[in-house]
Amino acid sequence: MAHGYFEKRGPDLWFHLVIEDASSHKIVRETSARGPALEALASLARSVDPHAQAFETSRADAFAAWGRGDFERAVALDPDFGIAWLNWAESLAARGDSAGAQAVAARALMHPLPNFPAERLRIQALDAALRHDESGRLQALEGLAELSPLDPAALRALAEAELSSRRFAQAERAYERLSRAAPDDPTTDNMLGYTQALAGEPDKARASLERYARRPGQAANALDSLGEAMFMNGRFAEAEKAFLECYQKYPGFLNGAPLWKAAHARWLAGNLKGADELLDRYLTQVRSDDSLASWRRATWLYETGRREEAIALLRKAPENDLIRRQFATWDHPDAALPRDPDALRRLYETTGPVNDGLVRISYAKALLEAGRDEEARALLRRWPLPPQADLPAESLVLPEFLTLKKKLS
Repeated sequence: MAHGYFEKRGPDLWFHLVIEDASSHKIVRETSARGPALEALASLARSVDPHAQAFETSRADAFAAWGRGDFERAVALDPDFGIAWLNWAESLAARGDSAGAQAVAARALMHPLPNFPAERLRIQALDAALRHDESGRLQALEGLAELSPLDPAALRALAEAELSSRRFAQAERAYERLSRAAPDDPTTDNMLGYTQALAGEPDKARASLERYARRPGQAANALDSLGEAMFMNGRFAEAEKAFLECYQKYPGFLNGAPLWKAAHARWLAGNLKGADELLDRYLTQVRSDDSLASWRRATWLYETGRREEAIALLRKAPENDLIRRQFATWDHPDAALPRDPDALRRLYETTGPVNDGLVRISYAKALLEAGRDEEARALLRRWPLPPQADLPAESLVLPEFLTLKKKLS
């Protein structure tokens, strides 16, 4: 680990750097440098690595402007100051000025930035994201990962982008590279497991999630993730087993949600009576007012094909906004989301693939109605997860999925 401090000494800054062995916590080396910031920091960097690059500008005035956040001034003083261009575009994007950020990125890319190709690629990735050019963004992120193959930030950005784009094989490779570059990050194993499950590789997902479970403090989440990985691949007995083990060992985890998911897995495995018993245990365990408990039971009845019982139960519950919206959704299910395939495609492409059930099934239904059966069938290869949010439309997902599967069988 490198750490230290700096002081003002006369007209100069004085930097002191300490290199510490992370395992033994012994000081390996100490070194200092004095002078203008750019020169002193460059000297310290070369003391750690003789091949260290200089900072992106050699101009003290541009460096000072960048340090103050005056990025426009910094690039006016040094047009090849890549990090200043990037920070300027990022600051505009963060303020919601997408057009301004795109204009700055376009100006930046007019300069070769010859000594810092990584900054150019980061600007390209930002520019592509602002223009909703996912292909261009992925290309830039792939370039960054190749340029810095051991940089966890670059690999994580690439893996997340590949996953969001549903390029699961590429995302799996990126997460495997990230696991090697940052072996102490437990979330990588979890995301690798989900990626493999989404790719239709449940056995590989199990291996990744079992490795994740061995990480300190991750056992509960690993079991829940394993249950979801099996569920989305239609392996309901294994999903139920993982969810129940999670609930039995960690009953307070996610306020008992694994029990709710286990009930769904048992139902879809063909045991509705046993699933009702799990649902009863879940509603006993969950702390909620009477109307919310009634709503949860009613949505369960609706999901499992008992529509009239669901409506009758909800009519007896104390009325509130959630119940009113639920009745409206059941009365007009097609109004929950747009029905135009192109509009749904855009929504689908910007929804995370793990919890995309509502959008994905609505998109599949629209494709089927448009006569695009094979495209609809491709969207139904993976099971949607049980509802995990208090949204009235979520109770439509599994019934619609089962109906569509039957029509396409």
